[in-house]
Amino acid sequence: MANKKNQSLENTPDHYIQQISALKSELYLEKELVKKLKKTQEDWSELIEKVQPTIKALSEKIKELRINLHLKNQELNNVLQSLSNGLIVTDLAGKIQTFNRAAESITGFETAKAVGNDINELFKLDVIPDMNDDRFIEQIEEGYQRQFTLTKENDQELVVKSSTMLMKSEENELQGIIINLVDITQLRRLEEEAERKSRLTAMGEIAMQVAHELRNPLGSIELFVSMMKMDLQDESEEMSLALHINSATRSMNHIISNLLEYTNPRPIVLDEIALHELLEEFVGFSGFSAEQLNIEFQLKLKARVDKVLGNRELLKQVFHNLFVNACQAMPEGGDFTISTKSYIEKDPVILQRLNNQIERNKQPLVMVVFKDNGKGMPEEIKKKIFDPFFTTREQGTGLGLSIAHNTIASHGGTIIVDTKPEKGTEIRLLFPQYKSG
Repeated sequence: MANKKNQSLENTPDHYIQQISALKSELYLEKELVKKLKKTQEDWSELIEKVQPTIKALSEKIKELRINLHLKNQELNNVLQSLSNGLIVTDLAGKIQTFNRAAESITGFETAKAVGNDINELFKLDVIPDMNDDRFIEQIEEGYQRQFTLTKENDQELVVKSSTMLMKSEENELQGIIINLVDITQLRRLEEEAERKSRLTAMGEIAMQVAHELRNPLGSIELFVSMMKMDLQDESEEMSLALHINSATRSMNHIISNLLEYTNPRPIVLDEIALHELLEEFVGFSGFSAEQLNIEFQLKLKARVDKVLGNRELLKQVFHNLFVNACQAMPEGGDFTISTKSYIEKDPVILQRLNNQIERNKQPLVMVVFKDNGKGMPEEIKKKIFDPFFTTREQGTGLGLSIAHNTIASHGGTIIVDTKPEKGTEIRLLFPQYKSG
């Protein structure tokens, strides 16, 4: 009965009026909400319309900043890559981040292989201080510098100087390490060349004074021996002793003559010479000796122009000295090659040795190469072979190569030596090419 009563009430007009009134209220609220949403949308549209120019301007500015940043990075990279000094940047752990072209050229390490590696492990030496050292930062700030020798893949040795500094942000925070590399090979060679010239000049002056002082008493000894021989029997013991004295004085006189020739060479007459013809003559003359010593001669004459200004006899003496030295370096025999080629020198250190009349970097040269596969020489001996009185032979005077060096210099040329123990020796003679007419 109660359920029937409730159902009857739901169907009454008042009930429907109540429902309609509730729906009207909800509809009104929804209309108000729609109005508010529409008003908000209009406000947003108006706001967007107002800020649209600002957004567009900001977008253009961002685009411009990106372009400028890219150009600046490119410009900075071009500057880094164009530096003649090697520039390496690492993080604080020593891992390489930047490796410019000059660093690649100096060290021989490819950039792609260098980046990401520990710099000390790559160079196999302490380019930067040991990071486990408590004074790591202090050492760099005090000026951490190193000088070391790098051997490249082609066995070329370079002397490199490195200096290290810290890279900091504007807030003075440590960001990395900058290493500057300078190839000082040529500077070192120039210093050694100047030191050598100074040393040889001083030695030459002393040697000349000593030679002059010795010559007079030697002349007197020879005179007295000659007078003694007149009163001695030919087969007597006294005559034998006198002959030994005479022979010794002549030997000493020859050494003194060579010494004076080295310290104060006489002006020489230079004539037009065909080097190929002179070398063929020398090989023909020395061929028998080479055969007896089990040395195989090879002659490779490839210079396009072989004309030089020179003195035939002096040059043959130089060739002979170089041949004798090669024979001594190959006591059991070996290969001895003489070759020529046309050549233009670019090494500034070598160019400085050449005669001032040469138009540097333009004047063609004739190179004569004497190469053996003998014992070679260590670096400490190589540096001294042209010094007067330096010799590794018991009976040597130490003047042969010194005179040869001066002889080539008097021809406007120079001598270059490449040698390593057990790898043979290559001696290059450079002559200015002569063009008649």
